[in-house]
Amino acid sequence: MGGALISRPARRGRIVTLTRGGAGRSPAENRRRATRTERAPRALPRALPLPSLRGVRAAFSLLGFCSLLLLLLAGISLALVYGYRSATLGDYFALKTLEIYGNFRLNSREILKTVDLEEGANTLALSIDAVEKALAGHPWVEEASVKRVLPDKLVITVKEKTPVFRIMHEGTPYYADKRGNGIAPAGPGDEALLPMLEVEPGAGRLRGLLPDLVKSLYDSRVLQGAGGITQIRLSAARGLELVADKAGPVFSIDIEDWLSNLGRLGRVLADLSRRGELAGTGGIRVQGANVWVERRAEGRTAAEI
Repeated sequence: MGGALISRPARRGRIVTLTRGGAGRSPAENRRRATRTERAPRALPRALPLPSLRGVRAAFSLLGFCSLLLLLLAGISLALVYGYRSATLGDYFALKTLEIYGNFRLNSREILKTVDLEEGANTLALSIDAVEKALAGHPWVEEASVKRVLPDKLVITVKEKTPVFRIMHEGTPYYADKRGNGIAPAGPGDEALLPMLEVEPGAGRLRGLLPDLVKSLYDSRVLQGAGGITQIRLSAARGLELVADKAGPVFSIDIEDWLSNLGRLGRVLADLSRRGELAGTGGIRVQGANVWVERRAEGRTAAEI
């Protein structure tokens, strides 16, 4: 048995070495020597295929198309710029018609001066936002909108502030809005048509309530028979004070429970008018459930309503 040859089945990719078994080596060493792996030969790199003539033609066609497209876009841009310059410098879009709506105190000439706009201005080059901002900055304008109607028309719509009171500002009478904010100097002869508003120190917080107080006062028609109101005073201690005519009575109404106080004042005025004593009344004060009536010659009396 010592001289017998041992063969093993060959595997793919391997070289089998024949050895004589039992030649003084251990079985593990015989197995290690019997099988050795043969490395596969390294593959050579493939050569890249050369582009075909058809591919080269397609690439040049795409490049030519892109170049033509860029030239076309550049031509269109130049044409637009030239057209815009021709339109803004020509007479076709020159302003010929100006329509203004909602103006009462402002005339067309003053509006044109406010927006720095002249007849013949180019409507296409006109900035609508700039015109609206210029109008909104005018003291009498509350809101403004501008619409361009090509080729030669401009439509301006304004909402003017409504004067409700007069106030004194640095010795000059001013128109004031419903919150007592000054608008503009009062025109000659017009300042007496609105009541004079006075805000005493410490009563500034009542300005926010002024629009609702005055509206409910006029809606109730409580003072309808007491003559016109020439002065309104806001007082932290006495509430809202009203002076009827120049020599009329003074009405002082507490703003707490305002609507109920208006009802009490209305009932007292109706009673005084029925008895023919309204003309001799110097003042009426309403606070809480009490109404004080001050007569011109007899002093002050109090009555609970």
